[in-house]
Amino acid sequence: MIKEIISKIQKQLGLSKVGKDLFKLALPIIGAHLLHTAYNLTDMIWVGELGSHAVAAVGSAGFFINLGWALASVITVGVNVKIAHSIGAKNDKEAGRYAISGLWGIVFLATLFTSVLLIWPDRFIAFFEMKDIVVNEMATSYLIIAACGGILNFTNLFFIAVFNAHGKTKTSLKASFVGTSLNILLDPIFIFVLDLGVDGAAYATIIARTVSLSYFIFAFRKSSTIRFYNYWPYLDKILPTLKVGIPAAFQRISFALIYIVMARIIAEWGPTAIAVQKIGVQIEAFTFMATAGLMQAATITVGRHYGAKEMHMLPKVFKATWRMAFMVGVSTTLLFVLLPETLFSVFVPERESILMGKDYLYIIAISQLFMCLEMTAASIFHGVGKTSVPAVISVIFTSLRIPVAYVLGFYTFLSLNGVWWSISTTSIIKGVLLFLILKAYFRKNNLCFEKLFFFSRKTGEKLECED
Repeated sequence: MIKEIISKIQKQLGLSKVGKDLFKLALPIIGAHLLHTAYNLTDMIWVGELGSHAVAAVGSAGFFINLGWALASVITVGVNVKIAHSIGAKNDKEAGRYAISGLWGIVFLATLFTSVLLIWPDRFIAFFEMKDIVVNEMATSYLIIAACGGILNFTNLFFIAVFNAHGKTKTSLKASFVGTSLNILLDPIFIFVLDLGVDGAAYATIIARTVSLSYFIFAFRKSSTIRFYNYWPYLDKILPTLKVGIPAAFQRISFALIYIVMARIIAEWGPTAIAVQKIGVQIEAFTFMATAGLMQAATITVGRHYGAKEMHMLPKVFKATWRMAFMVGVSTTLLFVLLPETLFSVFVPERESILMGKDYLYIIAISQLFMCLEMTAASIFHGVGKTSVPAVISVIFTSLRIPVAYVLGFYTFLSLNGVWWSISTTSIIKGVLLFLILKAYFRKNNLCFEKLFFFSRKTGEKLECED
């Protein structure tokens, strides 16, 4: 039944052989990402029953938890790409050396990050300068509990990177499914039955992540292809991993920090505005997570072709990825435009929050396709190990959101909507610019780049880069 559905989707998209292989690899990753989104949405739905103040508390603390996810990519992105290169070159021992080195690195980062959060939790929350004492107290308490699960979160992300690099994306999906299902079950029990409020959501998440990690460890012990070579890290593998991972991590960390500053600006409109932004990001995550799944699959595929020195396959991978990302972008754009109030009413009952959220989705909808284009182009650069290219573009234009949001928000009639416009317009610029840079990269390497979107110049004309 599932195979028939997959076959029909592939036929409707008109995918080439490269596209079909990519789709099979990407589908479990997309499923895992969407489950992660469901993970967060479940928290928002149940916490939303406590009111906008509770959502603002979880949202404020959540910025720092997301910062940890970004920091983990120093290791996870590097390990994912380098293992893919090793597999493409048919060097399993080298893949194992990258894996064990990455494990040591991820544990070190997790311990460092968790320690910092636990030492100064109140100072991190105080950054937002929220006027409501109750919201500050809830946010600080939530951050402390969530930080205690930092090592679990980092290690889960590491195993996802390793299993996906080996093409075992179904294992990642199963681990996410087990954890998400448990989280959905435990949330209402901890929040309402045990009357723990927002703290209950944090406890439920920690338990769920513990179970997901246990599943990964079990799958690792049963696997005959995924191995850690030796027990100590290899210094000659750490540097290449960091070389690939640091630019990607810098991009994600910058993104998280920029959003923390953006949240500080948004806080001027009160807790309701923060809650709307937090919920809006979770809704928009459907676009981001689905495309991120495609991006990871494309990164792994490109990495293997790069390791095998099959550069001519890169334009084919991009074209196949973009076909699927385009459909994701169109679907979510229509959803945001046609059902904005319905989407927000799922999370909060207050009419003010729903109307504010409606404006958010209308404005963000314009940039969804361009965000998909940016991520698709970035996957090619990630796959060949040139993570600095998309990182530079992202950091520059995402940083511009701060001054643009400040000017449009406080000095124009747009008010809070000006903040949303700063996000949408910069996403459009990033997508267009990174695509143009990718075309230049293909041209420099004598790779076919014409008509990368869908069709050749004439009906039936077959380009050299096509299957």
